Amino acid sequence: MNRFLASLLLASCFLTTTGANCTSTIFPALGTNLSAPIAISVDAANARAYVVNSNNRVEFNGASLSILDISSPAAPTLLSNTSNPITIDNFSGQIYVDTTNRFAYIANRLSTDPLDTSDVLLKVNLDESSSSLATITSNTAGNNPFGVACCDASDRVYAVSSGGTVEVYNKLTLAYTQVSLAVTLDEGAISGASATEAAFNSTGTLAFISNRAGQVYILNTSEIGDASKNPIDYVIKNVQDARGLALDATNLYVVDGTAGTALLRVIPTATLTPITPDTTAISQPDATTLQTTTVPLGNDPNEIILFGGKAYVSNRGDDTISVIDLSNLSATPTTIAVGDEPYGLAAFTSGADSFLYVTNLASNTISVINLASNTVVATFP
Repeated sequence: MNRFLASLLLASCFLTTTGANCTSTIFPALGTNLSAPIAISVDAANARAYVVNSNNRVEFNGASLSILDISSPAAPTLLSNTSNPITIDNFSGQIYVDTTNRFAYIANRLSTDPLDTSDVLLKVNLDESSSSLATITSNTAGNNPFGVACCDASDRVYAVSSGGTVEVYNKLTLAYTQVSLAVTLDEGAISGASATEAAFNSTGTLAFISNRAGQVYILNTSEIGDASKNPIDYVIKNVQDARGLALDATNLYVVDGTAGTALLRVIPTATLTPITPDTTAISQPDATTLQTTTVPLGNDPNEIILFGGKAYVSNRGDDTISVIDLSNLSATPTTIAVGDEPYGLAAFTSGADSFLYVTNLASNTISVINLASNTVVATFP
C-alpha cells in the first residue's frame, strides 16, 4: 500500500505544471504539524519524546521526526531548535532510541517502485549539543520494514520486514545480517511474509518476531550471523493475527488482532529456551496449548507495552486503550478513550507521576494520560 501511495504522489507531480516542487502546491507543508504519528519513544531522563510522523495518509508534503520537550509531562511542547522537526521520508514505522549514544533508529518503507524488494533503516543523530543533530545515515532493510527493537545480547538493533526477513544491525556501523523467516513446518512451507514486530527476553538471548499470518518466531540470537546454524528455534503456531509483543520475567504477551475476536494471548516462557546444540529441526508448539489465558481486547488492537504491573494495548478501531492488570488477568480490562485511531505507546515516570503517551493516527495528535487516574489530561498539539 505504501509503495502504491508513493507512486500516486510522484505521478501527481507529473500531472501538474509546477515541476519538482509540485508537492508543495498539491499538499500543505508539514511544518510543525503531526502527520499520522505512528510511533513514539520517551527519554524521561532527558525530558524528551520522539514522535515518528509517517504521513501514511499523504495529508502533507512530507514526513518528520518531532522532538518534544516533556519537562512538564502533562504539557509537552515542540522543542525549540532550528533542526526540529527533522525531515525524514514518508512511510516510516517504529522507532528505537539509544539514549546513551543519542541516536534514533527508524524503519522506513518509502519507494516509488512497487517492484522494489528492499527499503532502509534510518539512523538519526539526536545530540542537541552537536552540529550533527538531525544528520541521517541509512542502510538497506528488507521489503517493507516496520518493527524496530533493541537490543539482543550483542547489543544489536532488529528491523522486521513484512517481506519475510529480519535485519540485524550493528548499532554504530549499521552493518547487518539478514535472517530469512521462510521455513518448512509440519503443514508445509511458509514464507514468513507479514512479519510485523520484535521483542526480546530480559537477557537478549531470544528474539520474538510476530507474524500476522499466524505465527510467532523465536530466534536464538547467539546464532545469528553464523552461517552454519539455524537461529530459528521455535515457531509458535495458531496465533491467528499476531501483532504487538511484550515480555516480562514470566510471560510472552501477544496481541492477536483477529477481527471480531481480538485478544491478548498470555504464553509462559519457561520452556521456550534456546535450543542447543543447534539443530535444523524447528520446534512447533501450538499457541492454544501453550497459553495459560487470553484477555479480550478492543477493535483492531495493535501495540502493547508493559508498565507498572499493567499492560496497555492501543485499539485503533474503537479509539481506546485497554488497561490490563497483570496480577489479575481474569479481570475485565478497563478502557480509556483517546484520540482517533490510537497506535504508538510510550509510558514513563516523571517525579511523582507516571504518564502514558498515545499517538493518534487519524487525528494527528498525542493523548497524554495520567496513569494514577487513567484519564486524558492533555492533548498535543
